[in-house]
Amino acid sequence: MATWWTSWLEGVWRDIRHAIRGLRRSPGFAAIAILTLALGIGVNTAIFSVVNGLLLRALPVAAPEQLALVSTRESIEQGYPAGWNYQIWNQIRQRQDRFDGAVAWTVFPQSFDLAMGGERQSVDGLFVSSNFFSELGVPLLAGRGFTESEDMLGSADGRVAVISYGFWQRHFGGAADVVGKALSINRVPVTIIGVTPPQFLGPEVGRSFDVATPIGAAPIILNEPQWGGPAGRSYLAVMLRLRGDQSMDAASAMLRAMQRAIVQEAMPPNAIWGELQDMLMKDPFALAPASAGTSELRRQYSRSLLTILVISALVLVIACANIANLLLARSTAARHEMSVRLALGAPRSRLVQQLLVESLVLSGIGAMAGLVLASRGSSALVSQLATWFDRVVLDVSIDWRVLTFTIVVSVVTAVLFGTLPAVRASRTAPGGALDSLSELRSRSRTVHLHGGLIAAQVALSVVLLVAAGLFIRSFEQLGAVALGFDSERVLVVDINTSRTGVDAKNRAAFMESLASAVRAVPGVAHAAASLNTPVNHGVTAVSDFTVPANRELPQAQRRVIVNS
Repeated sequence: MATWWTSWLEGVWRDIRHAIRGLRRSPGFAAIAILTLALGIGVNTAIFSVVNGLLLRALPVAAPEQLALVSTRESIEQGYPAGWNYQIWNQIRQRQDRFDGAVAWTVFPQSFDLAMGGERQSVDGLFVSSNFFSELGVPLLAGRGFTESEDMLGSADGRVAVISYGFWQRHFGGAADVVGKALSINRVPVTIIGVTPPQFLGPEVGRSFDVATPIGAAPIILNEPQWGGPAGRSYLAVMLRLRGDQSMDAASAMLRAMQRAIVQEAMPPNAIWGELQDMLMKDPFALAPASAGTSELRRQYSRSLLTILVISALVLVIACANIANLLLARSTAARHEMSVRLALGAPRSRLVQQLLVESLVLSGIGAMAGLVLASRGSSALVSQLATWFDRVVLDVSIDWRVLTFTIVVSVVTAVLFGTLPAVRASRTAPGGALDSLSELRSRSRTVHLHGGLIAAQVALSVVLLVAAGLFIRSFEQLGAVALGFDSERVLVVDINTSRTGVDAKNRAAFMESLASAVRAVPGVAHAAASLNTPVNHGVTAVSDFTVPANRELPQAQRRVIVNS
């Protein structure tokens, strides 16, 4: 057995060297084939890298398979994360001993202003629970995490921050003495106490944070004293760490059993939020696996990315058909050599192996070049997902999944374009190259095979062209949709009045006076103020309204304007 295995490996090694020599003798063929494969495999690998980073890659934390996101049954069914207010999180935190721990963070992006005055210096902010880094098992590169006293609601001790590795490099140049330095967040002075490792971008895939502060400091930094009250904003995501012997179903059942007590203690009976309490009672709590973190991008782009991956696979099939045509022509030219080798007693299986090894060598070289292209292309794809107001950060580095995918694609590609020419060449009759009639029949069969491959290429190309045309047409129509307002000569200015010293009751009047002052500027035709600009994803509030003869309680998004 060992002798047979050794002999087979020696034969494969000889075939590899023979294939490399053959490619050197045909540099034109080798360049075209390798470039075609590099583009085909590279595009597929680049798209899979994005799919892997968005859908498959686990969070770089300790035991990510034990993490579960606290949600509701309706939220899980509709595919969006549930947001909780501080009081709900506080009640869950007090019961975290039923599990192995619990953490919370702001699920909606927070924009922190680092400027002391004048123009904003916005960075991506995050409010997290005191045990956020320790419970997730994220070892800080420098300094320490937060303490419980720093996470007390409204506590002055909460004026501390942990910064990300990227922010440390960009803002402080990687200075070793960054711990202890001061920052201003929305004009609130804070002290830097830690730096996260470079691989940890945050719990939400697709987004990263620059500065993290304790949840308890939110009322101070946001200047919203009511933030932590029963009617406070539902901005928090809550994640549990399950015990080693706890299943997802058992943990969900335990959480549902605590739901009534959690809601009643978080929201005592009150006419203002009584309806909200009823809603939370009716929608059962549920847990969703969170080993890959949470992501709004995952819901938005997962189907599109998988569709693009299928399309790129079809492009690779077309490339394989093209290379198979080249190999058929090459094998026809080498028919004399095959005929002579068969006449000298070489087994047909040996010839098939040699040609398949040559295909694998071609595919392997193309895959290595494709990996280089994929490392650049995946970053370019991620940049296309970002907008001017929404930065997208995704880890698309090459890991074992990407390498496995590339290897599998390379082998399948080699089989696709190498099998037919190999089998075709092995059917050459011994000495058949010297027979003119056999030569004529062989050429006739080769012409038929060429025609079939070309027909397949044309058919797949037509399908892809039609799909591309429909996509471009749809994109053009979306770009031509009327916005419902005149967007020409419009300038939008973002103003944060929470740190201007203007009392909350007088802010509407202040904004009206500001709009009046702007209208008086020469060249300004109109000026108005609003809490949200048109086509912005922000929502001022969600209000219930009633419809006669309708027992359900519909909801509508409400936006407040100062002057139209």
